[in-house]
Amino acid sequence: MSTHRETLMLPYRPEDLFDLASDIARYPEFLPWIKALKVSDRREDDGRILCRAEASVGFKGFSETFVTDVDARRREFAIDVSLVRGPFRKLRNNWRIEAAGSLARVDFSIEFEFRNFVLQALADANKTYAVGRVIDAFVKEAGRRYVSTAA
Repeated sequence: MSTHRETLMLPYRPEDLFDLASDIARYPEFLPWIKALKVSDRREDDGRILCRAEASVGFKGFSETFVTDVDARRREFAIDVSLVRGPFRKLRNNWRIEAAGSLARVDFSIEFEFRNFVLQALADANKTYAVGRVIDAFVKEAGRRYVSTAA
């Protein structure tokens, strides 16, 4: 199983970063390798968004589709993503965002294991690069959407 954790200090409001990370329907607009994403069963109640997401991804000639459940809780600035079905044996992804002075601390983690040995080997060999590209895309999109809190 592959695991990656990343902590970022970003010059944006935690509310804005939560909105960005929980706006999964727009991921194909700015995240590499996500070719399409369909949100279904979306329910919102008292600051909590629950939905199902079907993502189609492509990387180095491989194309896969997987389905996850998303639980985004505004009060906690927390997002948990869990696997429903797809090419993974296991997939879990978490976001935790909190104020840190004029910055926001973003803790991101992902754990995954593909059922297919070849896909897992490809993912392991490219994990740092791939996660870095995703994180960079989020940071760039935050800069495009929001005003920096840095003085």
